[in-house]
Amino acid sequence: MKNFIFASILLALLLTVNAAPYQLNKRATTFNPCPSDQAPNAEAITVTIGTDPPKQGEPEKFDVSGTLTKHDISKEKTFLGIGYADTSKNPIGNPFVQNFTQDFKSGSQFTISASDVPTPKDLPSPYVIAVIVGDPTGDPTKPDVYGCAFAIVS
Repeated sequence: MKNFIFASILLALLLTVNAAPYQLNKRATTFNPCPSDQAPNAEAITVTIGTDPPKQGEPEKFDVSGTLTKHDISKEKTFLGIGYADTSKNPIGNPFVQNFTQDFKSGSQFTISASDVPTPKDLPSPYVIAVIVGDPTGDPTKPDVYGCAFAIVS
């Protein structure tokens, strides 16, 4: 009788464990402020993504917000930039750029959404997502970066 009870409890325990969803290994993508040696004048911004982690080859939604205390955001000039790279900082695909459609004075909360950001195919593991808010300069490879965040996705 003891063996029957033990076997029943063991069977119930195994069925419960197998029925549990396998969400335990899933980690949320966390965006961190960019290092000061990479973007010395950039302030931290908040980034959330629609699908976590992004699905390769499918468009992704990014919501970006924050408060820039040192710079104004100018309509049709200041832009949101989103790019993917490997951990050696080699770009993957083309960066996404979207201009702001309204002005925000420094010290004011801003929010911008980008709903059709292309996610590159064949992303390595791990890879980096970088998000910036800035203004263009005479050199398109070196914008003035006012806000910056990045995440390492594995």
